[in-house]
Amino acid sequence: MRYAVVAGDRDVALEVSPDGRFLVGDAVVAADLVEVVRGRLYSVVIGGRTHEVAFLGGDRVGVDGDEIRLTIVDERAVAVAGNGPRGAAAREEIRAPMPGLLKRVHVSEGAAVAAGDALITLEAMKMENELRATHGGTVSQIAATEGTKVEGGALLMVIRSTLPAASVAGPAGSIR
Repeated sequence: MRYAVVAGDRDVALEVSPDGRFLVGDAVVAADLVEVVRGRLYSVVIGGRTHEVAFLGGDRVGVDGDEIRLTIVDERAVAVAGNGPRGAAAREEIRAPMPGLLKRVHVSEGAAVAAGDALITLEAMKMENELRATHGGTVSQIAATEGTKVEGGALLMVIRSTLPAASVAGPAGSIR
């Protein structure tokens, strides 16, 4: 399967063979992927170096503690976007990137949010992590309340919006 990947300010062509080999651009890359928290946290070994990859919600990904924007679109989605309607209802799930205490919910159900708005503050390892909206939309569900201890990967909030079809990115965990 072929994918168009935008990682930060880099465009990368990625191809994954059925036997699990990766072709990045024109280079074959040996990688080993281990799922630590289902669909949210991975340990990735590339060229003998281990990296921690955490999906923070929407198109935000933490790689070894640095946050980047990551969009992955497979060749089938690009083909459908070219032939179908220009917009798709997007459902962004905001999930806990790690276990912690939900300190504050900054919005309420039905609230309109813009890209960059603070949604939730999660305390983990004595640090407060502010989870922000990656795009505008409406808060359709708040799944956890302030003061609740949550596990890594737990659903915290759902935001609905309308995005161009080609920019809706699935979790990178689907690249297998």
